[in-house]
Order: sequence, then structure tokens, then C-alpha cells
Amino acid sequence: MEGLKIATKVVNEIDKKIKPLIGWEKADEIIKIGADGTPTKRIDLIAENIAINVLEKFSGGILISEEIGIRTFGRNLDYIVILDPIDGTYNALKSIPIYSTSIAIAEIKGKDKKVIRENSDNINWIKDFIANNYTINDLTIGVVKNLATGDLYYGVKGEGSFLEKDGEKIKIKVENKNDLKDASVGLFVYGLSNDLLEFLKERKVKRVRLFGSMALEMCYVVSGSLDAYINVNENSRLCDIAGAYVICKEGNAVITNKNGKPLNMKLNLMEKTSLIVSNKHLNRKLIALFGNRWAVKPTKFGIVVREDKKEAVNLAVKVCKYLDKKGIPYCVEPFLRAKVGGNPLNISEISHIIAIGGDGTILRASKLVDGETIPIIAVNMGKVGFLAEFYEDEIFKVIDQVIYGNYEIEKRSKLSCKIIKTIKNTSKSNNNSKIIKTPSALNEMVVITKNPAKILEFDVYINDTLVENVRADGIIISTPTGSTAYSLSAGGPIVEPSVDCFIISPICPFKLSSRPLVVSASNKIKLKLKLEKPALLVIDGNVEYEVGKDDCLIFEKSDDYAYFVKGRSFYDKLDRCLGLK
Repeated sequence: MEGLKIATKVVNEIDKKIKPLIGWEKADEIIKIGADGTPTKRIDLIAENIAINVLEKFSGGILISEEIGIRTFGRNLDYIVILDPIDGTYNALKSIPIYSTSIAIAEIKGKDKKVIRENSDNINWIKDFIANNYTINDLTIGVVKNLATGDLYYGVKGEGSFLEKDGEKIKIKVENKNDLKDASVGLFVYGLSNDLLEFLKERKVKRVRLFGSMALEMCYVVSGSLDAYINVNENSRLCDIAGAYVICKEGNAVITNKNGKPLNMKLNLMEKTSLIVSNKHLNRKLIALFGNRWAVKPTKFGIVVREDKKEAVNLAVKVCKYLDKKGIPYCVEPFLRAKVGGNPLNISEISHIIAIGGDGTILRASKLVDGETIPIIAVNMGKVGFLAEFYEDEIFKVIDQVIYGNYEIEKRSKLSCKIIKTIKNTSKSNNNSKIIKTPSALNEMVVITKNPAKILEFDVYINDTLVENVRADGIIISTPTGSTAYSLSAGGPIVEPSVDCFIISPICPFKLSSRPLVVSASNKIKLKLKLEKPALLVIDGNVEYEVGKDDCLIFEKSDDYAYFVKGRSFYDKLDRCLGLK
């Protein structure tokens, strides 16, 4: 019996014999700890035994299953079978109609049969041999059956994927949706990460579904019930995804880990991965949210450098020569092209940007990136360099790590501002307003007096609620990244960059009760200027806007982020820059 018929026979037999157990109180009993280290319930073990009986009757080979681990079955050595007896055990026991049986099959290569047969008594040897010689991409058959509804999904390598539902056979493939905001996404949310919490809170997609059956949710992507399935944790097991993997791949879905790398899992029970299943358009967007989509070979580096510091320029020249040797193209600022050649700096063409200098240079690189998802490799050649992740002697090692994809990305929140200026109309009683949208800030936005030694007055609102009237030399709205910059000097707290908040810090306030305030980044902060004195809005110490009486400044979390190639920990930098230890 050929592989597809065997796999279908297995899932149909489990379907028939498991149904009477649904609702049976003893089905929920924990019998043992399975080979994968998780508890095995009675219903799981029964389903596995049903599958083994069918496999031994109709075929032979090697079985990899959650409960039993690995074993040989039957007389012949035709197949490697990956089995998940019950996917969604909790749902099955609670009669929630989303639970399945999943099975995948690979054919054992002719040259391997003899050597496996010679070592048939050594199961550990067989386990290592299969793991070292076969991967998930050797699977040719995948079958997943929804045991509650009877829907049968299957994929055959080279032939496509199909859904049999209500007696009808339908060829299925992933839909070509482009916009994440229109997408329905299935999530595996065990162990919520900051990125996942942010994803849920900010409603990046149209709807989120939590079904609790990984194999079925992957199949839903191909059949159109979902547009994507995501597990950002490294805990998607081989048995969980093997059957659905074949179905998704044959249904034109893109299947990667969270960093965008194609799966190449060994056929080993303990193999685990993160997982994104979607079409190619959504895959790129989801990787940008949850992983390191730059973990593939860079296309081109951009280089910005502190022009007035000889040591920084010399290092930039060395970096360009190193990239030449590696065959990696680069583009540079005009003054540097005379020294090293290369292409003019064009943000639309680069995959990474190297910033060599102090915090000012790094902020300039962030401004040049201007919302594009381009990671910054920040090298300290300044005095403090709180934004810098690397020292001069680390740069070539870091470049190699980036080239070979062996690095992590840290995502930093930015701050946006709208200036609402009141335009007085002398000919009419009503005044008009003009809205100016400023560039985003990585560190902070500061409102200060235009004339030295002149005090300003602000009404401070959080979500349109007046929280304080502040009289001070100025006021700082800082991101967590900027908490160690101007805000710190003004008495603000040190905040870890991953905290989703903003800090409001008065500068030399008139009232002793005016203290720094930490607010959620989901809030809208509004400042209303009260006094007839000219003031400036300064963004990251560089960009300036004039503001005056009755102008409103509305600060919110930017839709854009800054991305950094991650180096040392935040607390190591605290010690280096502030000497806290």
C-alpha cells in the first residue's frame, strides 16, 4: 500500500476508535511522561497504539512519535513515519471541535535500508542515523484530519495539497493577501514575549485566533480560513508540524522560522523551531515584527562616520577595505567616497548601516534611516556612546556575524509629535489651525525657551486629562532609549529600553512638586504652551521647530522603530558609561 493510503488509513482508524472516548473521564488520566518529556494522557496512548497497529499491518519502517519516541515497525524498511496521535488533546477532552491526528511520511533511501537492517537491534544508533541523514524536507506525504469535523487535509510532494470535506475534494493553496491589517492570524501564545504582547495590544492584524491545534491551524492557512500562523517561541516540535508542513509547502505557503530562514529540521523527536506560515508578502512583514529578517547575507552596507574625528574616519576606511575583501558592496557619504570609493549613500539600497562615532552620529544614522527597517551597527568612537553597542576592536567580528546571520536585533521605540499651531484670523471671529508633523525621535523631544533664562509654562495632558501645570525652563518627553540622555541629567529615571513607556521630565521646575512622570507608551501626551514667550521644540538635539503661546504639541508612540544589531547588555553599558558598580 502506497504512503498516502497508509497515512489515510491511520488517521481514519484513529478517528473511528477515538470518538467513543471523547467525554470519558478516564481519557484525561496521565499515564506516563512521553518520550518528548511532556505528560502522556490515556487518550494519547490509545491513539498511538491504534496507529501502530495499522502501520504494522500495512507497512514497515521507523516510527517517530511523541509518546513512544522512536521504534521500528513491520517487517520491511520502507518508510519513516512522523506521528502526532492527538494534536489538541485539551480540546478533545473538553469536546472543543478543533483537534486532529497528524502524520507525515518519508521514504527510506534504498542505500540506507541495508545499514539500518544491520543495526536493527540498536535503536539509539537508528535514531542518530535518521537524524543525521534525513530532514523535514525529505517528507513526501502529509495528512491531517480534524477528528471533530471529519475534514481531511493532505499533501503529496510534487502534486499539491487537497481538502476533502463533505464528500468533495478541493485543491487548496495559500491566498495572495498583501496587507497585514486585513489578515486573520492564528497564534501560539505560550510564554508571551514583549513583541507578541505589543502585536496584540496594537492590533496589527484584523483578527487573531487561538485554536490550540498547531497542525490544523497550519492547514487553515492553506485552505484560506487563516492568512498566517505564528509561533515566535522555539517550541514547535517536529511531531507537531510534520504532517501540516508537507500540506503547507505543497499549497505554496512560505514556511520559515521567525527570522525568515527556511526550516531544515532533522527527523528527531526533540527538534524544535519557531514558526511563521503565510504567503510570501505577509511572511516578510511578520518577520520584521517578530524576528531578524536580516539574518540572511546583507545586500549592501551603508556607512556614516563622525567626519571631524580622525580616528573614526580611519576606522571607516578600514571597514570599507574589509568589506571589499568580503565582496560586500557598500555606500558612503560624499567626503568618504574620495578616500574609499564605493557608491553614494542611498538608504533605499542598503540592508544595514554602520555608524562610527558617538551618540550624535548614531542619532544621525537613525534619522537617515527615516523609518526604514534597516538595522544600525553602532560603534563607539565618542566620549560616552550610550547608544553604541560595540567598541572599535569588535567591528570586524560584528561584520562577520552580520554577514553569516549569527546575530540578534534589538528594536527600540520612537516618539512622534504633531504641532497644532493656532492661526489667528483678524477678519473673522474664528481662528484656524495648522498641523505640522515632525520627524520621530529616538532619544527625546525637548521644549525649551528660545531666550536664555526665561521660564515657560505648560499645561500637561495625558489622554486629554489635565494632570499638571508646569512652570520650568523647559520640559523633556523621552523614550526609554533616551532615559540615559538629557532626561537623566534633568533628574529623570533610568529605564530599560524594552519597557513600553515615555518619561516626562521638567527642566529646573519652579515647583518642587513637579517631578518626572513615567507614562505608558499607549497614551497620548499633550503640552499646551501658556506664556507669550518664544520657544523651541528640539528633536534629538538636532531638528528645531518654533512654537508659541496656545500652540499644542501632541506626542505619541511612532509607528516606526529603530533597529540595532545587539551587542552588550543594557546593564553593561550602564556600568561602562555611568560607573554604577
